[in-house]
Order: sequence, then C-alpha cells, then structure tokens
Amino acid sequence: MRRGLVLPFALVLSLALAAGLTELYDGLEAALGQVRLENPAQAVNALNRAQSLLREEGALPPVLRDAALTNLQEARQFLAQKSAVDLEARLLLVRHLVGKALYDAFLQAQGEEKAALGQRLARATGLPPALVTQARSAPPEEARRLLEGRYLQAMAEDLGQALAAQSRPQAYLALARAYARYLIVQDSPQSRLKAQDFVQALALVSSGQPFRPEVQRLLGQVQAWRQDLLHLGTDQAPSPTEASPPPTPAPQPQASPPRPGSVGALLAGGLPEGLEEELSFLALEPEAKARVGEALQALGYGSVLDWLAVADEVRGALALAQLYVESGHFAQARAQLEYAHSRFRLKLLPVAEAYAPGVAKRADLLFQRLQEAVGLRTLDITVLLGELQELEERLLGNTLGPWHALQVQAELLFLGIPRSVFFILAAVLSFFPLYLIRITFGGRNVYWNLLGLGFFFLFLPILAEGLSYMGSILAEYGGLPALGALANLSVAQSLLAYWGWGLSVFLVVALAGAGLRGIAAQFGLLREREPEASRRETTPTLTSETIVEWDEEF
Repeated sequence: MRRGLVLPFALVLSLALAAGLTELYDGLEAALGQVRLENPAQAVNALNRAQSLLREEGALPPVLRDAALTNLQEARQFLAQKSAVDLEARLLLVRHLVGKALYDAFLQAQGEEKAALGQRLARATGLPPALVTQARSAPPEEARRLLEGRYLQAMAEDLGQALAAQSRPQAYLALARAYARYLIVQDSPQSRLKAQDFVQALALVSSGQPFRPEVQRLLGQVQAWRQDLLHLGTDQAPSPTEASPPPTPAPQPQASPPRPGSVGALLAGGLPEGLEEELSFLALEPEAKARVGEALQALGYGSVLDWLAVADEVRGALALAQLYVESGHFAQARAQLEYAHSRFRLKLLPVAEAYAPGVAKRADLLFQRLQEAVGLRTLDITVLLGELQELEERLLGNTLGPWHALQVQAELLFLGIPRSVFFILAAVLSFFPLYLIRITFGGRNVYWNLLGLGFFFLFLPILAEGLSYMGSILAEYGGLPALGALANLSVAQSLLAYWGWGLSVFLVVALAGAGLRGIAAQFGLLREREPEASRRETTPTLTSETIVEWDEEF
C-alpha cells in the first residue's frame, strides 16, 4: 500500500516540476526577447522581470538559478556599456542554463509533459524540432545519446567558426555558443571537458592573447567525445548525426604534455609559475596554499589578484546595496545583495573555503540572512563588508580581531524579526513611563514641566527606532511599501537620524539641567554656598501660609 501511495505522489511531483519549468521558460523567453540595445529602458524592465521570475519560481536547481541570475546581472552592466556581443553572450548562457533543466526533465518526463518540455528545449537551445520528436519516442538512454550527439555537433561547428573568425568579437560569440551548449551535456559520462576549459579560452579571446591553439584543443576533445558516443551507440541506436549534416572536419590535435594552468597541469601536480610564486608570499600553511592553488585553477583564475578583483566587484555591489538601503529603495538593495551573493558563491567561496572554511561559511550565512531579513539597515551591510575584508585579511595572515567576530555573531543572532520585535516592544513599553512622567511632573510649575520634557526627549529615540521597524515590517509584509520610508528614522540607517539623536540628547541635558536647577533653587539647595549669617537673614520663616503657597504651585 505504501508503494501505491509513493508512485502517484512522485508522478504528481514530477508533473508539477515540469509545469513550473515550462511556465518559467515561457515567461523568461518573453522577457529576454525584449532586451535590445535600441531601447535601454525597455531592456532594463525586461531584465528585471527575468530576474523576478528566476527568484520566484522554484523549478530551477539553486546552482542553475544562481548562475542565471549572475549572468542577468552582468547583462544589465553590458547593456549600460552598450556592448552587443557581451550582452548576447550572457543572454545565450541564461537560455541554456534554463535549457539544462529542461533537458534533464525531458529525459525523465512522459506523455504530454514530455512534448511540452521538448518544445521549450528546442526553442531554448536551437535543436531541430524533428530531432526532438524523434527523441520523444525513443527510450531515455537512446534519446540522451541522440540529443547529446546533436549538441556535440553544434559545439564542433561553433568551435570551427571561432577558429575561422575574422575578429575577436566574432570568435568570442562563437565560443560562448559552444560553452552554452556544453552546459547542457556537461554531466555526460562520456564528457572529456570541464567548464573551466571554456572559461580559460574565453579569457584568452577577451584579453587579446593567442586563442586558436586552445580552441583547436577544445575542438579535438569534442570530436573525440563524439567518437566515443558513436561507438557506444553503434549496436543500440541509430547514429545521432543522421538528423543533420556532418560538421566540417578538423584535424585532430597531437598529444602534448599538459599546458601550465590547464586542468591537465593541475591533475599532474603542477601550478603556473606566476601563481606558484604568488602563493609563496601568502602567510598560509603549505597544505592551505596547495588547496588555494587548486581552487583558483578550478575556477579559471590565473592569479590571486584576479580573485581579489572579483572580491572588489562584490564589494562594489554591496556598496550599491548600502546606498539603496540608505535611500529607502529596498527592492533594488535586495537585487544587489542577491547578485553579490551569487558572485560570492560562484567565484569567491570555493577559494575562501580552502584557507578559512569557518569564516567562509559564516560569510555565506550572513549573506543569506541579510537577503531574508526584515528591517534591513545600512549598518548590517557594513558588517558584511567587514566579513569580506576578514576573508582577505586571513589570506594575508591577518585578522580584524575579536570585536569584528563578536559583531558578526550578534548580527546573525538578532538580525531580522528578533531585532525588530525588540525595538518595537521597547517603544511600546516606553509609553508607560512617559505617562507616569506626565502625571508626576505635570502642573503649573515650569521647572517640573521642563524636567518632564527632558524625560520625553530621552525616550524619543526609542520611539523613533520602534516606529522605523514597524514601518519596515508593514512595508514588506503588509503590502504598504510607502511606509518603508520610516526606516530613515532609525539611528542605524541615516545621518539625519544620527544628528536627530544627538539633538535629542542635547535637549535632554539642557531641559533636565534647567528644570533640576529651578527645583533645587525652590527648595533652597543652591544657597548652601552663601555665608551662614546671610543665609539666616534671608531664610524665610516656614509658616502655614508658605506651605499652602508651595502646594498651590505644585
């Protein structure tokens, strides 16, 4: 009976995921189709819609979603720079990252869901519809070989176009297409390549260095991969290349020792000379240096300085988020935080875990908490910036000290709802002592009134802080975004609130001093410094009439 319940549940779950993927791609395709350099305003709105779709939908695995969000954010930057080639390359990668999810779901789906997924897969990755129809009726393993063979053929054609390109932009775009197609079949058992191979080749093209030998090597690996796939499916399935003409033949590269900086060199136990020299200057243990070198190579970094440059890029995104928080634009601030977090996870975290795993995990957790927190303040992002600096300090053998670690732990403990509830509760409870102050110090005596007013300004920052967090909660959870402006009342938010707190403290001192001095003078406490004879002459006789007058004043 349990098995009979599990199978329908798994079927319903797979149908829901398939429906989510198709809806996600339809919305994403419509949004990306409006991204054009000719209309920047429309393109920015379309990119915003695409990012919102990726954040809201749960159909994509987190790794694919983060990578797609990173490429969309980079597309926004290239749109501002009016770089058509870079913009097209990023949009191509976004489509194929979603295409990877469609490809995996297509091989597991059945019936109408498989047909719907196949249509989106063909549109997302440029597959011939006839080939997708043929794969629909084939067994899963045969369909995988059929589609994988077509992707490998397209990759070989793209790499051939990169070799024959007359300009670097053409070569870059052709190589980006090959990389995007590789993302679809990257986990194939017959794969001979890794993503960093394409990343390194793209870096050679964009940096102006000779790139054709590396592209030639990639082409040879793709052709060898295709041959392995053909030999595997000779007795089990028709050739995967029957649906389209064969690619332009290219000479096989001669076997050569691993290049410095390549995957082969890393596996052979060597590092590029320049990188090895940089690592020797780091104040780390030899084992940690080796792990850092391996992590840098796995991410395609040729230098520690390249990794630090990405850290500066993440800091820049956090600085923008801090600026948006200060001005009350919390949606834009969270978008910058998500972009910074995705860059941190993809480009910084693997290296940081190699030499400071505890700090790296803590920084990643702080990123997550900031994105989820209600009542975000500029001081929160300052703490996160300090955590990034702590990672850099650890790389150089230094540290920001225990005070920074204490701030981070306090941030992780109280950030979000706990902090908001604390200040709102303090603001609500402050009304009771204010009521007691009113009934105690109210009346016709001006000095007692001054003292009560001083107590009011003493509690005023608490009231403002509680009101600011109340506005943040109502803005994010109550559907009242206009109340988000109340966050500027917080001392941790803006310079004006800080000066307002300072002014209230000054008023507390002035009013309380004036009131207490007047009360002390009325009770004769300030006349103790006068000569004794003078005091006896001027001290009034306490009579019943005097007592009545004092009672009337109070």
